[in-house]
Amino acid sequence: MFQAIIRTDAQEPLRVSGQVVPYDLEVLREYVLARAGRGTRVEVRLPVALRPALLRALRDISRRGVELVLA
Repeated sequence: MFQAIIRTDAQEPLRVSGQVVPYDLEVLREYVLARAGRGTRVEVRLPVALRPALLRALRDISRRGVELVLA
């Protein structure tokens, strides 16, 4: 399971949680991309063993100005 908080300068934080499965990771990705831009930060809590799957799903968000923080 993961818990994520998407923070932007212009909007209230958005909390998203789900299982580390393709569907839930795609939903997280869509939420992140909808808020992407300078000053966007995604803080994600999940077990270390599940990080590779999350990193694959969010591999290109840094090019869109999003900072990813894993905890």
